[in-house]
Amino acid sequence: MPTSEHGDLENPTKSAYSVERYDSSWEHDYMKRLEKDKTVAKWTKNHGITIQYVTEAGNVRGYRPDFLVERIDAKKELHEIKGGQFLDNPDTKRKHEAASNWCRKRGMSFVVITK
Repeated sequence: MPTSEHGDLENPTKSAYSVERYDSSWEHDYMKRLEKDKTVAKWTKNHGITIQYVTEAGNVRGYRPDFLVERIDAKKELHEIKGGQFLDNPDTKRKHEAASNWCRKRGMSFVVITK
């Protein structure tokens, strides 16, 4: 399970920003992985994408996936870091379904990264 560590990754080479903020140790580790991945051209958490979804209770909420990633072949993906224990949560499923639909309409992929 990720710790609730917060911090900044300074001077990432594949981000347009000089600092990328992380919200967990998993996100920090994933940022370092994206930096080393030769198939990744660019990535950021500062993407500004919010996807609307409807909760199990019927409320409209906004969901902000963790990362926007562009591959060297120009394919774009939204990546979400999620603990496996949360994958069966009804609202998590609704968020992920909304993100998958949002991405499909834009020729993108939605990827869930879990341990």
